[in-house]
Amino acid sequence: MSEDTVDKDALLLQGVVEGIKYSFLKDVLVKPMPVTMVMKTITSQVPTQEVDEDGIAMYDTKVEDTEVESNYREGIVLVLPETGNDGSVKVGDKVVYAKRHAIDFDLFKDSQLIKLYDIVAINKN
Repeated sequence: MSEDTVDKDALLLQGVVEGIKYSFLKDVLVKPMPVTMVMKTITSQVPTQEVDEDGIAMYDTKVEDTEVESNYREGIVLVLPETGNDGSVKVGDKVVYAKRHAIDFDLFKDSQLIKLYDIVAINKN
């Protein structure tokens, strides 16, 4: 990544952060990145049209690889909480968090709130 790109990204982030009129007490405000798709092996039941001696329908299983949404999501940190941050996470970091714990923050467009302890990783790139 060139120095000009890094400078433009930093200026863009600074402009976005300056536009936020809230100070958060215990949650992290993130800008979610696009959903990541992953391949998972899914096993499903397929009816065989046969019944066992008790009259219960019998099934075979079908295994297939399917592309599904990841349970985790990446996001850019916009605002850190006033308390609880030990400095390991900084504004502008790309973090990974469990998407089921995120809450859409509709007072600031396209943002989510997550707990600091729900951040599972920081993307090094």
